[in-house]
Amino acid sequence: MKFEIPTKYFAIGGGTIAAIAIISLVLINYHGPTSSEPVSLQHADSKLLEIYNSIPTQTGKNIFMVQSKKLTTSVDPELVDLDSQIISCSANVDGLLTSSPNIGGSCTGPSVSLNGIKGKYLGGQCCGVLQNTTEHHEHLEKLKQYSNIPDIPLDPYKTPVDIAKKWINYDSNTTLTVSEQMVYNQAMKISGEGPCCCSCWHYYVNEGIAKKFIHDYKYDAKQVAEFWGISDICGI
Repeated sequence: MKFEIPTKYFAIGGGTIAAIAIISLVLINYHGPTSSEPVSLQHADSKLLEIYNSIPTQTGKNIFMVQSKKLTTSVDPELVDLDSQIISCSANVDGLLTSSPNIGGSCTGPSVSLNGIKGKYLGGQCCGVLQNTTEHHEHLEKLKQYSNIPDIPLDPYKTPVDIAKKWINYDSNTTLTVSEQMVYNQAMKISGEGPCCCSCWHYYVNEGIAKKFIHDYKYDAKQVAEFWGISDICGI
């Protein structure tokens, strides 16, 4: 936005003109608060503010702030629950299994240390904010078909830390044969985002699951890509 000084002000003394010019420059260069500045809660709904304060990570708070339109609109309790999980882009889940678990940062918030992770799961929304659960519920329904396969996360937005660790370890310790790798490569070509939208913990979980599907269950590329598609946790 550009602010111009009306011509009539040039008749005023030089000091006044200088003051006006300085004020104009300040207005021109002001773009509102940055992400590092505290959020104004002046118009926040008291109940929403209470929920906001109960969310354990700044990442989850940032997500809730978007979903609630700056704490002015009610949010689906299911979304609040997902906001309250461990939201991280880090592929190092070992750090979560310590006495002072460290949650790696994400596109939607910074890293943070918690007192513990009891009752918490590795969650989604590390690259974007989930605002409509319709597609999420459709995916949950489709994921039921994998319930006969041990340790497949049937709700990837709430993945147990130990299960994530298992699949990440399987991924790093498993090398596919040449023909199996061809199936995997083809799955990468035909899928929308591959194992996940970024190289986070979920990417390596889904890569490990894909290797298991191909090696032990003889899945083809289309079947692997279909699983990746419905296990999305990006939130967008």
